[in-house]
Amino acid sequence: MEATTVPSPALAEADHEFIPGIRLLARLARVAERACQESGISLPQYRLLVSISSGPQRASDLAVQVGVSRPTLTSLVDGLAQGNLLRRIPVPSDRRGIQLVPTEEGRQAMRRAESVLSSRFLELVPRDVASTVAPVILAVEAALNQVAESN
Repeated sequence: MEATTVPSPALAEADHEFIPGIRLLARLARVAERACQESGISLPQYRLLVSISSGPQRASDLAVQVGVSRPTLTSLVDGLAQGNLLRRIPVPSDRRGIQLVPTEEGRQAMRRAESVLSSRFLELVPRDVASTVAPVILAVEAALNQVAESN
């Protein structure tokens, strides 16, 4: 039987402060899923388009960034390629390697999704409140980027 770690009271108290935020993120993920579907792509497809827009990456790294398994990533890539939203380009220095590049249609799909996502979030929160939380969002994004770079 594996031992269970009991958090210290101070840590448990700090964790408790994050529970509403964690629950909010779960609810916002559903809002994001619906918004992306409304724009014509799924949330994982949107995340993949965003990821490949930032430059070449290995498939295993992309799978982690998008939050899917390697087989699911292959399925996402196939669907986006069939929809002419991304292209597979051979990597000259690696016979088996391919680079994924968004097409113009893919960039438009990403912009449509971002437009719908922005509208949905601004329907939930007034613009002045959104601008107040923007620094927190940027700080979390920077932390996520730092973690991604270290992995």
